[in-house]
Amino acid sequence: METGVRSSSRRWILRCVVVLVALAQVAAFVPGSPRANGAPGAPGSSGASGAFGASGEFAQARDGCPYCKDDPQWLAASSLESHTPAVIGTGTREEFAAKLVGPRWIFAETAHLRIAFAPGPSTVDQGDRKALDLELDLLRKVLPSVPVKPKKLDPWLRLHLLAFRAERLYSRVQQVLRVTDADFPAQRTADGPYMGNGRFLGEQDKFELVIHATVAQHKRFTSELAGIEVTDALRWHVMPAHKMLASIPAELAEFTSDRWLFPHVAHNLTHLMFCAYKHFSYDPPPWLDEGLALAMEKEIELVAQTYEGEEGTKREGKGPADPWAAAKKRALGGSKVGFAELLNAKNHVELDADRALVAWTLVRFLIDEHGDAFAAFCGDVKGQLGPDGRPTGANLVDLQRDKLRERLGFTPQALDEAWRAWLAARR
Repeated sequence: METGVRSSSRRWILRCVVVLVALAQVAAFVPGSPRANGAPGAPGSSGASGAFGASGEFAQARDGCPYCKDDPQWLAASSLESHTPAVIGTGTREEFAAKLVGPRWIFAETAHLRIAFAPGPSTVDQGDRKALDLELDLLRKVLPSVPVKPKKLDPWLRLHLLAFRAERLYSRVQQVLRVTDADFPAQRTADGPYMGNGRFLGEQDKFELVIHATVAQHKRFTSELAGIEVTDALRWHVMPAHKMLASIPAELAEFTSDRWLFPHVAHNLTHLMFCAYKHFSYDPPPWLDEGLALAMEKEIELVAQTYEGEEGTKREGKGPADPWAAAKKRALGGSKVGFAELLNAKNHVELDADRALVAWTLVRFLIDEHGDAFAAFCGDVKGQLGPDGRPTGANLVDLQRDKLRERLGFTPQALDEAWRAWLAARR
Protein backbone atom coordinates (compact mmCIF):
# COMPACT_ATOMS: atom_id res chain seq x y z
CA MET A 1 0.00 0.00 0.00
CA GLU A 2 1.51 3.30 -1.09
CA THR A 3 0.87 6.53 0.79
CA GLY A 4 1.91 8.73 -2.10
CA VAL A 5 5.68 8.55 -1.58
CA ARG A 6 7.60 5.62 -3.00
CA SER A 7 10.40 3.99 -1.03
CA SER A 8 12.89 1.45 -2.32
CA SER A 9 12.81 -0.37 1.00
CA ARG A 10 9.01 -0.43 1.27
CA ARG A 11 7.21 -1.10 -1.99
CA TRP A 12 3.56 -1.21 -1.05
CA ILE A 13 2.01 -1.42 -4.53
CA LEU A 14 0.16 -4.72 -4.62
CA ARG A 15 -0.93 -6.29 -7.86
CA CYS A 16 -4.01 -8.48 -7.71
CA VAL A 17 -5.38 -11.05 -10.13
CA VAL A 18 -8.27 -13.37 -9.64
CA VAL A 19 -7.95 -16.98 -10.81
CA LEU A 20 -11.39 -18.52 -10.98
CA VAL A 21 -12.29 -22.21 -10.90
CA ALA A 22 -15.82 -23.41 -11.63
CA LEU A 23 -17.69 -25.90 -9.44
CA ALA A 24 -20.92 -27.63 -10.31
CA GLN A 25 -23.42 -26.18 -7.85
CA VAL A 26 -25.43 -22.98 -8.06
CA ALA A 27 -24.74 -20.32 -5.43
CA ALA A 28 -27.26 -19.82 -2.65
CA PHE A 29 -28.00 -16.41 -1.21
CA VAL A 30 -29.46 -15.41 2.15
CA PRO A 31 -30.58 -11.76 2.31
CA GLY A 32 -28.27 -9.85 4.62
CA SER A 33 -25.45 -12.37 4.38
CA PRO A 34 -22.78 -13.14 1.76
CA ARG A 35 -23.28 -15.68 -1.00
CA ALA A 36 -21.86 -19.19 -0.97
CA ASN A 37 -19.89 -20.94 -3.68
CA GLY A 38 -21.33 -22.08 -6.98
CA ALA A 39 -20.62 -22.74 -10.62
CA PRO A 40 -20.76 -20.58 -13.71
CA GLY A 41 -23.23 -21.88 -16.25
CA ALA A 42 -23.73 -20.90 -19.87
CA PRO A 43 -24.18 -17.14 -20.18
CA GLY A 44 -27.68 -16.03 -21.08
CA SER A 45 -28.40 -14.52 -24.46
CA SER A 46 -28.60 -10.79 -24.88
CA GLY A 47 -31.92 -9.02 -24.40
CA ALA A 48 -33.47 -5.70 -23.57
CA SER A 49 -33.83 -4.71 -19.92
CA GLY A 50 -33.47 -1.68 -17.68
CA ALA A 51 -31.63 1.06 -19.54
CA PHE A 52 -31.19 -0.98 -22.73
CA GLY A 53 -32.96 -0.44 -26.00
CA ALA A 54 -34.26 -3.28 -28.18
CA SER A 55 -30.80 -3.82 -29.64
CA GLY A 56 -29.31 -4.47 -26.20
CA GLU A 57 -27.19 -1.33 -26.46
CA PHE A 58 -26.97 1.16 -23.60
CA ALA A 59 -29.36 3.67 -25.12
CA GLN A 60 -31.39 5.41 -22.44
CA ALA A 61 -30.81 7.60 -19.40
CA ARG A 62 -27.63 9.20 -20.67
CA ASP A 63 -28.22 12.09 -18.30
CA GLY A 64 -29.10 10.20 -15.14
CA CYS A 65 -29.98 6.96 -13.45
CA PRO A 66 -33.15 5.37 -14.86
CA TYR A 67 -33.84 3.53 -11.60
CA CYS A 68 -33.62 6.09 -8.81
CA LYS A 69 -34.00 9.06 -11.20
CA ASP A 70 -31.63 10.92 -8.85
CA ASP A 71 -34.62 11.47 -6.58
CA PRO A 72 -33.44 12.05 -2.97
CA GLN A 73 -36.05 9.72 -1.48
CA TRP A 74 -35.32 6.88 -3.91
CA LEU A 75 -31.59 7.41 -3.49
CA ALA A 76 -31.89 7.11 0.27
CA ALA A 77 -34.15 4.07 0.00
CA SER A 78 -31.52 2.32 -2.12
CA SER A 79 -28.73 3.18 0.37
CA LEU A 80 -27.21 5.89 -1.83
CA GLU A 81 -26.55 9.50 -0.92
CA SER A 82 -26.10 10.69 -4.50
CA HIS A 83 -24.83 9.95 -8.00
CA THR A 84 -22.73 13.13 -7.89
CA PRO A 85 -19.95 12.90 -5.30
CA ALA A 86 -18.04 16.14 -5.02
CA VAL A 87 -14.62 14.46 -5.02
CA ILE A 88 -13.05 11.25 -6.28
CA GLY A 89 -9.37 10.38 -6.19
CA THR A 90 -7.21 13.47 -5.86
CA GLY A 91 -9.64 16.02 -7.29
CA THR A 92 -13.23 16.84 -8.05
CA ARG A 93 -15.58 14.53 -9.91
CA GLU A 94 -15.42 16.78 -12.95
CA GLU A 95 -11.61 16.85 -12.94
CA PHE A 96 -11.51 13.07 -12.60
CA ALA A 97 -13.81 12.51 -15.60
CA ALA A 98 -11.99 15.09 -17.73
CA LYS A 99 -8.62 13.40 -17.21
CA LEU A 100 -9.87 9.88 -17.95
CA VAL A 101 -11.47 10.27 -21.35
CA GLY A 102 -13.05 7.20 -22.93
CA PRO A 103 -16.05 5.21 -21.75
CA ARG A 104 -18.52 7.34 -19.82
CA TRP A 105 -18.10 7.52 -16.06
CA ILE A 106 -21.05 7.21 -13.71
CA PHE A 107 -20.83 7.64 -9.96
CA ALA A 108 -22.38 6.68 -6.66
CA GLU A 109 -21.84 7.77 -3.08
CA THR A 110 -22.99 5.86 -0.01
CA ALA A 111 -22.53 6.40 3.71
CA HIS A 112 -19.04 4.93 3.61
CA LEU A 113 -17.92 4.79 -0.05
CA ARG A 114 -17.61 6.70 -3.29
CA ILE A 115 -17.63 4.73 -6.53
CA ALA A 116 -16.57 5.72 -10.05
CA PHE A 117 -17.71 3.17 -12.63
CA ALA A 118 -16.93 3.04 -16.37
CA PRO A 119 -17.60 -0.56 -17.58
CA GLY A 120 -20.51 -1.10 -19.95
CA PRO A 121 -23.28 -3.69 -19.77
CA SER A 122 -22.67 -7.28 -18.74
CA THR A 123 -24.45 -10.52 -19.58
CA VAL A 124 -25.80 -12.34 -16.55
CA ASP A 125 -23.88 -15.50 -15.68
CA GLN A 126 -26.54 -18.18 -15.40
CA GLY A 127 -24.61 -19.75 -12.54
CA ASP A 128 -25.37 -16.52 -10.69
CA ARG A 129 -29.03 -16.41 -11.69
CA LYS A 130 -30.63 -17.47 -8.41
CA ALA A 131 -28.45 -15.29 -6.19
CA LEU A 132 -28.72 -12.27 -8.50
CA ASP A 133 -32.51 -12.52 -8.76
CA LEU A 134 -32.82 -12.46 -4.98
CA GLU A 135 -30.63 -9.35 -4.81
CA LEU A 136 -32.65 -7.68 -7.56
CA ASP A 137 -35.87 -8.57 -5.72
CA LEU A 138 -34.55 -6.70 -2.68
CA LEU A 139 -33.55 -3.70 -4.79
CA ARG A 140 -36.88 -3.71 -6.65
CA LYS A 141 -38.71 -3.19 -3.35
CA VAL A 142 -37.26 0.32 -3.22
CA LEU A 143 -36.67 0.91 -6.95
CA PRO A 144 -39.75 -0.43 -8.78
CA SER A 145 -38.26 -0.12 -12.28
CA VAL A 146 -35.51 -2.69 -11.58
CA PRO A 147 -36.16 -5.42 -14.18
CA VAL A 148 -37.25 -8.98 -13.39
CA LYS A 149 -34.81 -11.70 -14.47
CA PRO A 150 -32.82 -9.51 -16.85
CA LYS A 151 -30.48 -11.20 -19.31
CA LYS A 152 -28.16 -8.21 -19.16
CA LEU A 153 -27.26 -5.67 -16.52
CA ASP A 154 -26.83 -2.11 -17.75
CA PRO A 155 -24.15 0.12 -16.16
CA TRP A 156 -26.56 1.94 -13.84
CA LEU A 157 -27.97 -1.29 -12.45
CA ARG A 158 -24.46 -2.70 -12.07
CA LEU A 159 -23.51 0.44 -10.15
CA HIS A 160 -26.52 0.16 -7.82
CA LEU A 161 -25.73 -3.49 -7.13
CA LEU A 162 -22.07 -2.71 -6.54
CA ALA A 163 -22.94 0.01 -4.03
CA PHE A 164 -25.43 -2.29 -2.27
CA ARG A 165 -22.89 -5.11 -2.04
CA ALA A 166 -20.03 -2.84 -0.96
CA GLU A 167 -22.08 -1.41 1.91
CA ARG A 168 -23.04 -4.94 2.94
CA LEU A 169 -19.35 -5.88 2.95
CA TYR A 170 -18.57 -2.83 5.10
CA SER A 171 -21.14 -4.02 7.63
CA ARG A 172 -19.71 -7.53 7.53
CA VAL A 173 -16.16 -6.32 8.21
CA GLN A 174 -17.45 -4.20 11.08
CA GLN A 175 -19.20 -7.30 12.43
CA VAL A 176 -15.99 -9.33 12.30
CA LEU A 177 -14.08 -6.55 14.07
CA ARG A 178 -16.94 -6.04 16.56
CA VAL A 179 -17.21 -2.30 15.87
CA THR A 180 -19.85 0.17 14.68
CA ASP A 181 -19.73 3.65 13.18
CA ALA A 182 -20.20 5.08 16.67
CA ASP A 183 -16.83 3.68 17.77
CA PHE A 184 -14.91 6.05 15.48
CA PRO A 185 -14.81 9.75 16.39
CA ALA A 186 -14.05 12.34 13.74
CA GLN A 187 -10.77 13.12 15.51
CA ARG A 188 -8.66 11.25 18.03
CA THR A 189 -9.82 11.91 21.56
CA ALA A 190 -7.78 12.05 24.77
CA ASP A 191 -10.06 9.66 26.61
CA GLY A 192 -11.24 6.19 25.60
CA PRO A 193 -9.44 3.55 23.53
CA TYR A 194 -7.39 4.54 20.52
CA MET A 195 -9.57 4.11 17.42
CA GLY A 196 -7.58 5.99 14.81
CA ASN A 197 -8.20 9.47 13.50
CA GLY A 198 -11.44 9.50 11.59
CA ARG A 199 -15.00 8.22 11.21
CA PHE A 200 -14.26 5.65 8.49
CA LEU A 201 -12.78 2.80 10.51
CA GLY A 202 -10.13 5.27 11.65
CA GLU A 203 -9.49 7.20 8.42
CA GLN A 204 -10.79 10.72 7.85
CA ASP A 205 -12.54 10.27 4.52
CA LYS A 206 -14.65 7.68 2.74
CA PHE A 207 -13.33 4.63 0.93
CA GLU A 208 -13.21 4.92 -2.85
CA LEU A 209 -13.57 2.41 -5.67
CA VAL A 210 -12.54 3.26 -9.22
CA ILE A 211 -13.69 0.54 -11.64
CA HIS A 212 -12.22 1.04 -15.12
CA ALA A 213 -13.59 -0.16 -18.44
CA THR A 214 -10.10 -0.73 -19.84
CA VAL A 215 -6.64 -1.58 -18.59
CA ALA A 216 -5.29 1.42 -20.50
CA GLN A 217 -7.62 3.74 -18.59
CA HIS A 218 -6.55 2.13 -15.29
CA LYS A 219 -2.87 2.52 -16.18
CA ARG A 220 -3.33 6.23 -16.90
CA PHE A 221 -5.05 6.69 -13.57
CA THR A 222 -2.44 4.77 -11.56
CA SER A 223 0.37 6.62 -13.33
CA GLU A 224 -0.99 9.95 -12.15
CA LEU A 225 -1.97 8.70 -8.70
CA ALA A 226 1.07 6.60 -7.84
CA GLY A 227 3.72 7.65 -10.34
CA ILE A 228 3.79 4.23 -11.98
CA GLU A 229 1.58 2.35 -14.45
CA VAL A 230 0.05 -0.74 -12.87
CA THR A 231 -1.73 -3.41 -14.91
CA ASP A 232 -3.66 -5.12 -12.13
CA ALA A 233 -5.50 -3.72 -9.12
CA LEU A 234 -3.87 -0.93 -7.13
CA ARG A 235 -4.64 -0.05 -3.51
CA TRP A 236 -3.56 3.38 -2.33
CA HIS A 237 -3.63 5.57 0.76
CA VAL A 238 -4.50 9.00 -0.61
CA MET A 239 -2.87 11.87 1.23
CA PRO A 240 -3.50 14.45 2.57
CA ALA A 241 -7.16 13.41 2.45
CA HIS A 242 -6.48 10.32 4.60
CA LYS A 243 -8.66 8.00 2.53
CA MET A 244 -8.23 4.52 1.06
CA LEU A 245 -8.74 3.92 -2.67
CA ALA A 246 -8.76 0.85 -4.91
CA SER A 247 -8.38 1.14 -8.68
CA ILE A 248 -9.49 -1.97 -10.57
CA PRO A 249 -9.56 -2.70 -14.32
CA ALA A 250 -12.68 -4.67 -15.32
CA GLU A 251 -11.54 -5.39 -18.87
CA LEU A 252 -9.93 -8.73 -17.97
CA ALA A 253 -11.86 -11.80 -19.14
CA GLU A 254 -12.39 -12.93 -15.53
CA PHE A 255 -14.43 -9.81 -14.81
CA THR A 256 -16.90 -9.72 -17.70
CA SER A 257 -19.43 -11.13 -15.22
CA ASP A 258 -20.22 -9.32 -11.98
CA ARG A 259 -20.33 -12.73 -10.37
CA TRP A 260 -16.54 -12.80 -10.52
CA LEU A 261 -15.84 -9.07 -10.45
CA PHE A 262 -17.37 -8.43 -7.05
CA PRO A 263 -15.39 -11.07 -5.10
CA HIS A 264 -12.25 -9.39 -6.46
CA VAL A 265 -13.59 -5.97 -5.45
CA ALA A 266 -14.45 -7.38 -2.01
CA HIS A 267 -10.93 -8.75 -1.57
CA ASN A 268 -9.40 -5.37 -2.30
CA LEU A 269 -11.95 -3.47 -0.21
CA THR A 270 -11.33 -5.76 2.76
CA HIS A 271 -7.61 -5.03 2.54
CA LEU A 272 -8.39 -1.31 2.50
CA MET A 273 -10.76 -1.58 5.43
CA PHE A 274 -8.38 -3.59 7.59
CA CYS A 275 -5.47 -1.28 6.77
CA ALA A 276 -7.70 1.70 7.62
CA TYR A 277 -8.81 0.16 10.92
CA LYS A 278 -7.51 2.44 13.69
CA HIS A 279 -5.81 4.46 10.93
CA PHE A 280 -3.32 3.25 8.32
CA SER A 281 -0.12 4.06 10.20
CA TYR A 282 1.69 0.79 9.44
CA ASP A 283 1.10 -2.39 7.46
CA PRO A 284 -0.78 -5.15 9.26
CA PRO A 285 0.81 -8.63 9.43
CA PRO A 286 0.55 -10.24 5.97
CA TRP A 287 -1.04 -13.51 7.17
CA LEU A 288 -3.77 -11.63 9.03
CA ASP A 289 -4.35 -9.08 6.28
CA GLU A 290 -4.50 -11.69 3.52
CA GLY A 291 -6.39 -14.28 5.55
CA LEU A 292 -9.14 -11.79 6.33
CA ALA A 293 -9.37 -10.56 2.71
CA LEU A 294 -9.69 -14.13 1.48
CA ALA A 295 -12.25 -14.93 4.17
CA MET A 296 -14.50 -12.11 2.97
CA GLU A 297 -13.90 -12.92 -0.71
CA LYS A 298 -14.71 -16.60 -0.23
CA GLU A 299 -17.84 -15.89 1.80
CA ILE A 300 -19.12 -14.38 -1.44
CA GLU A 301 -17.73 -16.97 -3.87
CA LEU A 302 -15.78 -19.89 -2.46
CA VAL A 303 -13.75 -20.69 -5.58
CA ALA A 304 -12.74 -17.09 -6.32
CA GLN A 305 -9.23 -16.22 -5.19
CA THR A 306 -7.22 -13.06 -5.62
CA TYR A 307 -3.47 -13.60 -5.60
CA GLU A 308 -1.20 -10.93 -4.22
CA GLY A 309 2.28 -9.85 -5.20
CA GLU A 310 4.52 -6.82 -5.28
CA GLU A 311 4.98 -4.69 -8.35
CA GLY A 312 6.51 -6.68 -11.20
CA THR A 313 5.44 -10.17 -10.19
CA LYS A 314 3.91 -12.44 -12.82
CA ARG A 315 0.32 -13.57 -12.89
CA GLU A 316 -0.48 -16.80 -11.12
CA GLY A 317 -1.82 -19.92 -12.85
CA LYS A 318 -5.05 -21.70 -12.03
CA GLY A 319 -6.25 -21.93 -8.46
CA PRO A 320 -7.56 -25.04 -6.72
CA ALA A 321 -11.01 -26.35 -7.63
CA ASP A 322 -11.52 -27.30 -3.99
CA PRO A 323 -9.79 -24.71 -1.81
CA TRP A 324 -10.57 -26.58 1.42
CA ALA A 325 -8.86 -29.71 0.11
CA ALA A 326 -5.89 -27.69 -1.12
CA ALA A 327 -5.53 -25.93 2.23
CA LYS A 328 -5.78 -29.22 4.12
CA LYS A 329 -2.98 -30.65 1.99
CA ARG A 330 -0.67 -27.78 2.90
CA ALA A 331 -1.68 -27.53 6.57
CA LEU A 332 -2.05 -31.22 7.38
CA GLY A 333 0.22 -32.94 4.85
CA GLY A 334 3.87 -33.91 5.00
CA SER A 335 5.43 -30.44 4.74
CA LYS A 336 2.98 -28.72 7.05
CA VAL A 337 2.56 -24.97 6.99
CA GLY A 338 1.87 -23.77 10.51
CA PHE A 339 1.24 -20.54 12.36
CA ALA A 340 4.92 -19.88 13.06
CA GLU A 341 5.68 -19.86 9.33
CA LEU A 342 2.75 -17.54 8.60
CA LEU A 343 3.66 -15.29 11.52
CA ASN A 344 7.16 -14.69 10.21
CA ALA A 345 6.16 -13.85 6.62
CA LYS A 346 7.43 -10.31 6.09
CA ASN A 347 5.33 -9.45 3.05
CA HIS A 348 2.77 -10.83 0.63
CA VAL A 349 5.45 -12.24 -1.66
CA GLU A 350 6.61 -14.56 1.11
CA LEU A 351 2.96 -15.48 1.63
CA ASP A 352 2.57 -17.40 -1.64
CA ALA A 353 -0.72 -18.80 -2.97
CA ASP A 354 -0.56 -21.99 -0.90
CA ARG A 355 0.32 -20.18 2.32
CA ALA A 356 -2.39 -17.62 1.63
CA LEU A 357 -4.93 -20.45 1.47
CA VAL A 358 -3.66 -21.77 4.78
CA ALA A 359 -3.91 -18.27 6.27
CA TRP A 360 -7.52 -18.14 5.06
CA THR A 361 -8.42 -21.31 6.95
CA LEU A 362 -6.67 -20.05 10.09
CA VAL A 363 -8.55 -16.75 10.02
CA ARG A 364 -11.75 -18.65 9.23
CA PHE A 365 -11.18 -20.80 12.32
CA LEU A 366 -10.61 -17.74 14.50
CA ILE A 367 -13.70 -15.94 13.18
CA ASP A 368 -15.96 -18.97 13.52
CA GLU A 369 -14.74 -20.40 16.82
CA HIS A 370 -13.27 -17.40 18.69
CA GLY A 371 -15.01 -14.39 17.15
CA ASP A 372 -14.94 -11.99 20.10
CA ALA A 373 -11.37 -12.82 21.08
CA PHE A 374 -10.24 -12.62 17.45
CA ALA A 375 -11.78 -9.16 17.11
CA ALA A 376 -9.92 -8.01 20.24
CA PHE A 377 -6.68 -9.51 18.86
CA CYS A 378 -7.15 -7.60 15.58
CA GLY A 379 -7.75 -4.38 17.49
CA ASP A 380 -4.57 -4.88 19.50
CA VAL A 381 -2.46 -5.59 16.43
CA LYS A 382 -3.85 -2.65 14.43
CA GLY A 383 -3.84 -0.13 17.28
CA GLN A 384 -0.44 -0.49 18.92
CA LEU A 385 0.84 2.76 20.45
CA GLY A 386 4.43 3.59 21.32
CA PRO A 387 5.67 5.31 24.50
CA ASP A 388 4.98 8.66 22.85
CA GLY A 389 1.33 7.74 22.28
CA ARG A 390 1.72 7.45 18.53
CA PRO A 391 0.82 4.37 16.46
CA THR A 392 3.78 2.08 15.80
CA GLY A 393 4.31 -1.15 13.91
CA ALA A 394 7.42 -2.06 15.90
CA ASN A 395 7.90 -5.65 17.04
CA LEU A 396 4.62 -6.89 15.59
CA VAL A 397 5.68 -10.55 15.78
CA ASP A 398 6.24 -10.31 19.52
CA LEU A 399 3.02 -8.34 19.93
CA GLN A 400 1.05 -11.04 18.14
CA ARG A 401 2.50 -13.80 20.32
CA ASP A 402 1.64 -11.82 23.47
CA LYS A 403 -1.88 -10.96 22.36
CA LEU A 404 -2.51 -14.49 21.10
CA ARG A 405 -1.90 -15.71 24.62
CA GLU A 406 -3.74 -12.83 26.32
CA ARG A 407 -6.83 -12.72 24.11
CA LEU A 408 -7.19 -16.31 22.91
CA GLY A 409 -5.26 -18.31 25.49
CA PHE A 410 -3.05 -19.91 22.82
CA THR A 411 0.65 -20.37 22.36
CA PRO A 412 1.58 -20.70 18.69
CA GLN A 413 1.85 -24.48 19.13
CA ALA A 414 -1.51 -24.71 20.89
CA LEU A 415 -3.11 -22.62 18.15
CA ASP A 416 -1.72 -24.97 15.51
CA GLU A 417 -3.17 -27.97 17.32
CA ALA A 418 -6.64 -26.46 17.78
CA TRP A 419 -6.85 -25.06 14.25
CA ARG A 420 -5.60 -28.26 12.58
CA ALA A 421 -8.09 -30.37 14.53
CA TRP A 422 -10.88 -28.04 13.39
CA LEU A 423 -9.63 -28.13 9.79
CA ALA A 424 -9.30 -31.91 9.73
CA ALA A 425 -12.90 -32.27 10.92
CA ARG A 426 -14.32 -30.16 8.07
CA ARG A 427 -16.07 -32.15 5.36
